[in-house]
Parts: sequence; C-alpha cells; structure tokens
Amino acid sequence: MKTDKILAFINRIKEKALKSKKIVLLVILLLLVDIILGLISRYLTGLLPEQHEAERWSEDRRMAQVSVFFTEDQLIDQDFIKKMEFNFGQMLVNDGIVSEEDAASGKSAKPQIVETIDVSKTGEDNASSGEGASKNEARLFTSCYSAQGITTMSFEKKTAENVTTIGVGGDFFLFHPLELVSGQFFGANDLMQDGVVIDEDLAWQLFGSNDVAGQMITINEVPHYVTGVVKRQEGKMSEASGLNASMAYISYDSLCKYGTILSGRTKNVQLSEDGKSANFGGINCYEIVSPNPVDGLVKKDITESTGLDQRYISVIDNTDRFTFFSLINVISTFITRSMWNKAIFYPYWENAARGYEDILALILLIRLICRATLILMAVIFIVNLYRHKTWTVSGVVSYLSDKKYDYEVRRKEKKENKRKEKEEE
Repeated sequence: MKTDKILAFINRIKEKALKSKKIVLLVILLLLVDIILGLISRYLTGLLPEQHEAERWSEDRRMAQVSVFFTEDQLIDQDFIKKMEFNFGQMLVNDGIVSEEDAASGKSAKPQIVETIDVSKTGEDNASSGEGASKNEARLFTSCYSAQGITTMSFEKKTAENVTTIGVGGDFFLFHPLELVSGQFFGANDLMQDGVVIDEDLAWQLFGSNDVAGQMITINEVPHYVTGVVKRQEGKMSEASGLNASMAYISYDSLCKYGTILSGRTKNVQLSEDGKSANFGGINCYEIVSPNPVDGLVKKDITESTGLDQRYISVIDNTDRFTFFSLINVISTFITRSMWNKAIFYPYWENAARGYEDILALILLIRLICRATLILMAVIFIVNLYRHKTWTVSGVVSYLSDKKYDYEVRRKEKKENKRKEKEEE
C-alpha cells in the first residue's frame, strides 16, 4: 500500500512538471510568434516607399504625407491644383506655420504657389532614396499630381498599343522613388515636357534592350525621348494592384495632348486655329508633404482646400496609415471596408497600399490574440498563486517592517562604529 501511494505521489509530480513544461513552451511560442509577426510587419511596410516621403523629406521636423483621390465625375486639372495649393498655403500661414527662412528672419510668410523641385538631374541613388529634394530649401511643402490613361508608343517599325501610362506633374518621382535601371527621371521644370520613363518590359518590347536612355519614341506620332528605364515591381500583390502590363510615365501635358485619360472627367480645349485640341482634366491623385505640428492638421487643411464635398474625395494620411490605431480601425471596418461607394480610379500604388493594409491588419489581429492569451495566462497564474498562498497580507507587512527595522539598526551601528574610530584617532 505504501509503495502504491509513493508511486501515485511521484506520478502527480511528473504530471505537474509536464504540465508546467507545456505552459512554458506555449508562452515561448506565443512570444516568438508575436516577435516574428512584428518583424514581418516592418518588412511589409518597407515594401511601400511611396508611403514614406515624409520620413525622407525631413528627419528634424514633424512632417505629414497626405494623398487626395478624386472621383471620376470631377473635372480636376492643373488650374484646380494651383488654386487648391494656394488655399492650402494660406491655411498654413493662418495656422502659424511659416518657412524656415521666414522664421529665421522674423518675416511673416505669405501664401504662395510653391515651386516644385527639379529632380531631372538627380542620380540613380538620389532618385531612389528621395534625396533629390534639397532639405535646405525654405519651402512650406512639396507636392505632385497624376492622371492615369493609355497611349500608343512606337519606335521605328515596332509599336506598343494601349500602354498603361501615368501622366505626372510636380515632384512625382520624389514621392515615387522607382528603381532606375538606366538613365534618369525627367523633372517638372524641364523646358521641354517630352521626357518618358518606361519600365524594362516596354524597353525590351520596343528596343530589345533596357539601356535606351536618350532614344526617341513617338506618342501619337509626336517625338518624345526616353530619359530613363525603371524596374517594375514584381509579385502577386503588384500584379493585382495594376502592375501586370507595360508601364510608362510621361508629363501630364503629354498625356492630355497625345494619350487617352481614363481616370476622370476631361474637357476639350482648342490649342490652335488649325483644329488641334487636347482633353485636359482627369487628375485623380494629389500627394503632398508638409509640416504637421498637430496630428491631422495637414489632412484637415488639404481637405478644406479642395472645396469639394466628402462624397467626391478620399483623403488619406499616409504618415500614420500603418500605425496601431489605424490598423485597429481597419480591423473594426473589415467587413464594410470593401463596400466602396465612391467612383475612384485608384492608381496601382494605392491599390497595393490598401492590400497591404488588410494584410497588416490581420497580422496585428493575430498578434493581439497572442498577447491577450499571454495576459490571460499571467492572470490565471497570479490567481492560482493567490489561492494557494501560504502567506497573509499582514504577514508580508510585518516581514517588511522587520526588514526595515533591521536595516536601520545596522545603519545606526555603522555610524556609531565610524564615530568611535574617529575618536580613537
């Protein structure tokens, strides 16, 4: 009988040890899952350089990057953009935000349409890292805009029809640091707006090479010049977002005159007496980086600067779209998020960002479940310790009081000993 009791006792100890071991392994596993998913989240956000221009623009000042997307029924052209930027500049002055130059000289800033940066002469490294912008320039903000459409491009006897084309204006390549294979980007301040940046696929299709900077192509029989060739982003997400065919980037002016705009409403404008005309409008994406001393200030000001009802625009603060609370909002609206009631032609970079938002939100949800499980296990462990405690609160207080008394006694004895040693000397 005694042997049976001893064996039963040993078995109980083994069971408890095994159970404790499983709990420890589970805790370690949950911690590892949380850490690994955190690293994956950081890696995924790094795949979207278009969302991080505020960080590249200034490391010292608090900046915000905001994107405005217009519905297809709105007529958004360059005049609208200029008016919007003027209104925005005035709001920044009213908010007390002035340029660094004005602040240093004590002058008050006046609203003005801010000139954009010429990035055409930046090298490959600068273009890819967004360093083409001189951070020493005293400017309130920088911006770009774009419209999506199609063009027909030809070189000698080779023709590429219905090429997905983005007409750009402002510092587009500052916000979108595409990976250059050869050549350079064209700039907003170029005298001739006939530059073209194409991807490798289109370069091989027309020229049989990707080193074609300086070559002439025709768009609707009008000569243009290839300034650079970029590497197209690969992967299922990129293809699903719109990068599943040849891509070209030309000036907004060229797209209006020689291409077909698909992203918004346009108006036909007579260019000359001989009947030449162009369809202007169709701008559906505007991006801006500006000082943001108060959270949400740039987003609020640029929204009001458009003068449009919320039904016709979608404004996104790119700076904090992947933060904890922003992703929590994505989780809370996960079901209704796809019920979109605004007719907006999103460009590929926004489609990709929205896709990664969903992925990052799911990753965050899993991490929250892991953390909640760890907290629950810790609470259960503490409760069990309390239930099976062999101590009382009064006992703990008494123990601490005794320790404090002993410490004071020892301290007093040391002082007495030092005093006696000094007297003996």
